[in-house]
Amino acid sequence: MSASEDTAGAISDEPERRNRLLFRNRDYTGWWIGETVSELGNALSVVAYPLLILAVTGSAAEAGAAGAAVSIGGLVTRLIGGALADRFSRRTILVAGALVQAVAVTTVVVAVVTGHVNVVHIAAVGLVRGLAGGLAEGAGFATLRRVVPAEQLPTAFAQLQGRSMAIRLVGPTAGGFLFGVARWVPFFGDVLSFLASALGVLLIRRPLGPDLDERRPRESIVASIGAGLRFIRGNAYLRFLTAWAALANACSAGLFLLVIVLIDSRGGSATLVGSVSSLGAVGGLAGAFLSGRIAKRAPGRLLVIVLSWTMAVVVAGIAFVPAAWMVGALLALMMFFFAPVNVVLSTYEARTIPDALMGRVTSAINFGAESIRWLGVLGAGFLASAFGPATAILVFAGVMAAIAVSTHFAGGLHVLNQPIDSQGHRRTR
Repeated sequence: MSASEDTAGAISDEPERRNRLLFRNRDYTGWWIGETVSELGNALSVVAYPLLILAVTGSAAEAGAAGAAVSIGGLVTRLIGGALADRFSRRTILVAGALVQAVAVTTVVVAVVTGHVNVVHIAAVGLVRGLAGGLAEGAGFATLRRVVPAEQLPTAFAQLQGRSMAIRLVGPTAGGFLFGVARWVPFFGDVLSFLASALGVLLIRRPLGPDLDERRPRESIVASIGAGLRFIRGNAYLRFLTAWAALANACSAGLFLLVIVLIDSRGGSATLVGSVSSLGAVGGLAGAFLSGRIAKRAPGRLLVIVLSWTMAVVVAGIAFVPAAWMVGALLALMMFFFAPVNVVLSTYEARTIPDALMGRVTSAINFGAESIRWLGVLGAGFLASAFGPATAILVFAGVMAAIAVSTHFAGGLHVLNQPIDSQGHRRTR
């Protein structure tokens, strides 16, 4: 074997070696398992909530309003949660947030079992879930930074993308199937998943921060939030990331609801709705499997541009294809690019932000990224009710095309012109 073949073999073995080393990290593995169960529970219920509202009211607009409540709740507390994560125990914040959500979803289980389901209650539960999740979100990203060494962050983010896509593959189908068996089952699974998330955090041995010298309240909550916003304002890449993610998240959230409404309007079953979502996740799983290699070889700017245009073309296609499996195939094409893009964006974000500002800055970014998600869901529901799901989907395709055009002129994207590994590791502590 030649020297070049030896080198090629070593390079091909590198991702597997990094995966093995990362999973030998007991804290990361325990946290990863807890979050995996939590994400699976959420995947079971994410299809079940709109199906429940459609079954009770038959209104796409009311399903959109109930879904928007979660996003609105998260917006209310996300910035505050980031400030709290940089001055109070992140472990306590994460555990308390999971337990509050478990209690809230338990009331949905009771309502479904007893036959007392109403939209106001479901929306209120969504609001509580969003409030608790927003408070805990800043602590979550900071926790990942504490349990994963900086040089292993790309591998960790690639694993998280793979996990998310695998769950999207089985979760919606399972959620739709379980909803057909008994409507309360997917919500009960969500309750158990929040408890598993709390347990996973409790089992982490190392300190999650903030450190004692960082906890001293040198400034007010408002001033802490302002510090996070100023950091983003002073970084062109983070400004772009926040704005682009806000528009992309709003469109993807609205699209998810429109796909459910479209299939339901054509007489599709709950299981078929879940199966279409799972088919889309097949592409995401393939993208996640290759995300580490793609992120190391392809410029991040190119990946963002390709994903943006793919979203626009795919969404337009969904409005015209006649069969449910074709909808799933188009979603798979779009999801293929999501995973490597998320790996690139998350890695640069983690390497750019100092640990002392991690909670505030990441919460501010997520606040911006989620700021209009509720509008996407709400708008999708009302457009579908007024003009039909196909027309609503075409409106969203037009918005996505405008987003794609903007990526060619975004100055903040130029920092991603080189693959991740060619940038070197940025020390953030």
